[in-house]
Amino acid sequence: MVYDTKSPYILTINKIKDDNKIDFLNKNIKNTKNINKNTKFSPLSGSELKYDPDSWNKNSSIKSSHNCYSYALGKIVKGLSSKAQPGYSSAFNHIDDNNFTCSSFKKRLKKDSPGSYIETFDKKCMPGFYKIFLALDVGEDYHWWRQDNNKYWSHKPGSTNVINVDASGNKIIEPLKSNRNFQHRNYKTPCFYACVYSDLTRSLDEIYNI
Repeated sequence: MVYDTKSPYILTINKIKDDNKIDFLNKNIKNTKNINKNTKFSPLSGSELKYDPDSWNKNSSIKSSHNCYSYALGKIVKGLSSKAQPGYSSAFNHIDDNNFTCSSFKKRLKKDSPGSYIETFDKKCMPGFYKIFLALDVGEDYHWWRQDNNKYWSHKPGSTNVINVDASGNKIIEPLKSNRNFQHRNYKTPCFYACVYSDLTRSLDEIYNI
């Protein structure tokens, strides 16, 4: 079947209840000591973005003003003066210890990226969507990864370079099973995989360009 990926149908997606998938993720894959060396790639939808670190790294103003969230949503905003934060462009309050939870971040993502939905690693996103992953250093920081069209995952730690390796320097096949214990942050709490549609994410120009 051929889909019109620009069609509004994606705004009325009726998926399995997201909280059930988050609970399943947290209950079943917290213990990742026995990592499968032959981990398979997450299947592609065909709408994944190209791994193009130069577009984010070479321009110093883009590099310093864009973070993991902007990168996961595939949004470079010219003149951005403040890093994008989940939910801020959708009138959510600032992130604090009271809402530093996977469930809270899921709600913020769904407002910022209408049509986004929780999915499992081994399921393909719908046409027009690609997969991202969230993990927390609870009370300290959050971090997002995205899957690119080469099947590997990449991310942008804060104001630093876009990279496609984990804390051990290995290319990322499955972020959940990768080393997320970086020098200054340990994103040991996994949250969820989600499918997002970059062109439907809220524009951040007027929100952050102040």
